Amino acid sequence: MENVRSYNVGASDYSKHKYQSWDFWLTFVLNPFDADLCKRILRTKATDTRLLDYQKIKHICGERLRQLEEGLDKWVSPKYVEKSRFEEMILDYSLLEEDKQLLENLLYLQDRKEAYKNMQNICDKRIAYLSS
Repeated sequence: MENVRSYNVGASDYSKHKYQSWDFWLTFVLNPFDADLCKRILRTKATDTRLLDYQKIKHICGERLRQLEEGLDKWVSPKYVEKSRFEEMILDYSLLEEDKQLLENLLYLQDRKEAYKNMQNICDKRIAYLSS
């Protein structure tokens, strides 16, 4: 059987890392929306700018907030994982402090509305910075 983790399809760089976004999804038992957010926070994609990633992250957070406001949320919060495990998993990523904050809000803040609002605020600051 081929090692699907030894390469990636497309311009992302997941296969260069010891822990790929799939590992975060499985470890934290993420719902599809949070898995998508996690992927966008972690990736470096040669064909897309970080500005586009922050815009997409903010957009997805807006959809999650809509779902929560309308009572459509059927997902549970991410599974709690010791912070030391999280630190180990992000070790070989060159994350900005803001990207680490995005992940921490996503993975550890139990109040999901607060988590998504915080993430939108972080993205607003990164978007303003990258657009200037």
